Amino acid sequence: MLLASLLVSVPAYANEISTLITTSQSIRDSFKYGIQAVGGAQSYALQGGIVESGTVDPGLISYAQASAYNNALVAVQNTVYTYDPGAQEYLDQQADLAINEVNMAVDTFVQAAQAVIEVATVNEMAQDAQNAPDARESMALQEYIEANDVVLDDAEVDFYNDSLKGVETAAQIAGAYMAVANDADMVATANQTAYDMRATYAEVSNSYFDSVSGQLFIDFANFGVSFALDSYYKGSVEVINQGSQTEFFRTSPEGQCWFSSDPEGCLNGTTGS
Repeated sequence: MLLASLLVSVPAYANEISTLITTSQSIRDSFKYGIQAVGGAQSYALQGGIVESGTVDPGLISYAQASAYNNALVAVQNTVYTYDPGAQEYLDQQADLAINEVNMAVDTFVQAAQAVIEVATVNEMAQDAQNAPDARESMALQEYIEANDVVLDDAEVDFYNDSLKGVETAAQIAGAYMAVANDADMVATANQTAYDMRATYAEVSNSYFDSVSGQLFIDFANFGVSFALDSYYKGSVEVINQGSQTEFFRTSPEGQCWFSSDPEGCLNGTTGS
């Protein structure tokens, strides 16, 4: 069956199905009566009871019933049925969930970075002190160190490092789902595979991204779908270049405007850094 047919929607209870239900039910109704008649006749015969002539007649199946049923069968056989397994919707949902995880990971990184911001502040003040013509900036640095928690302890280092790795992991997963969701060919493959197995993506048991193999796996009860995403990987140079253009970096302590006397003007380009 052509993949394009997956885009065609057929009502759950199409006319030919309804007709088949009606015609087959008619035969079942006669059949049910016939079974009851046979059971009753046999039971009374054993007791010496005699059934009236014509008792079984309502259980007889007419040629008209059989013909209507057979015609309904042909109609069903000649109809093309198809459905959308829902790969696009599933992948979009997973991508959205994964992006939410990225956002939470970034929030955690920002929280963990507060201790490192103090290091950046001390560094900035130390540079000012080194370049100053007298000791006043050095005195200001001393006062800041005295008044603030600027010591970077092991727990804070661990928190920062773990949060940074957490962003990487979350971004890999989100990038994988987004890559497949935005690739029409991969979505078509996902749909066709499920369609061939008569499954929908509402029946997915598990899905995950393996960063080692570079594959996204989607598992069903009896089969699975996988996608090789090697071509979507971005090298560290690309990532850093991309990151340097983001608002997240520009508004950070390393974005040149954080320590400006006019941070907003600096960001808007109306004043210098």
